[in-house]
Amino acid sequence: MKAAAHAQTSTRDLLLAAGRDIVVERGFRAMTVRHVAAAAGANLGSFVYHFGSRDAFVAELIEVWYGPLFVRVSAAVGGGGRAIERLRAAILQLVDFGIEQDVFLGRLVMAAANGEPAARDFLRSLTKRHPRLLVRLVRRAQAEGSLERGHPLQVLCFLMASVGLPRLMASAWHGPPLFGRAASVALGRIARDRDHIVQRLDWALRGLTPEVGNDTSDR
Repeated sequence: MKAAAHAQTSTRDLLLAAGRDIVVERGFRAMTVRHVAAAAGANLGSFVYHFGSRDAFVAELIEVWYGPLFVRVSAAVGGGGRAIERLRAAILQLVDFGIEQDVFLGRLVMAAANGEPAARDFLRSLTKRHPRLLVRLVRRAQAEGSLERGHPLQVLCFLMASVGLPRLMASAWHGPPLFGRAASVALGRIARDRDHIVQRLDWALRGLTPEVGNDTSDR
């Protein structure tokens, strides 16, 4: 019984690993059931036994990919120290995961834009996942007086834009450089370099630090 269970688990893991490799190399659209099964050295019956359908497989593949990020963000949120410090640590977990998983993340967003059902469902579900934890931390940081008062989503959008918007701009500037090759290369380097990302985050956090005696309650 144990040997059979181990074999089933191993086949499932092989299929998920094969699917992830295909996504990274060619994108979600290229990931067919037959392609995944062949890459994993499994037959179609095994795929159907473990996942039932391609949509169910894609949904689980995304969840397995996302799971470690949620664990990392949750650990930072639940750590010690002031709320503002935990907020910074949690956002840096997002930064590091985005750097590590840059290709898969890009494929996921593109798949959702192209109508991949599981990718769309996942992105729709995100508001109830790690962003909710970050919003709670923003509220706590505001309550402790280390962040400007205002709508927590507005504050979080400002912080995340400082981290992610340059990367989106750099990613969008493929093909002929809009402002010359040198400027495009420099933007790409600054946008993706971790030290520069951390610097932008710290600038944004300092910009949201309330001045002593200055009440900036909701406007």
